Amino acid sequence: MLKKLFITGFVSLFVLQGVAEAASISSRVRVLESKVYKQDKKIKEAYSSQKQSEAKADKSLSKVQALEKRLNAMLEEQKKEQKPKTDKRYAFP
Repeated sequence: MLKKLFITGFVSLFVLQGVAEAASISSRVRVLESKVYKQDKKIKEAYSSQKQSEAKADKSLSKVQALEKRLNAMLEEQKKEQKPKTDKRYAFP
């Protein structure tokens, strides 16, 4: 009788250990899933922020290019308006 009780207890110990390990693995998986979710969320936020920064940079670059174009046009116009001044004084050779 004691032997049967000992064998039953020993077998149930292995079964309960398997259940405890499964519960431990399950909780580890849940923790890992939550960490992966948080990391994924951070990555998506960083990606969105990077896209917004790139859009702002592109917009600013186009503004700078437009200003540069206007400046070049104004300089060309100014050069055309300037008449070359010729010195009408007599110069000795």
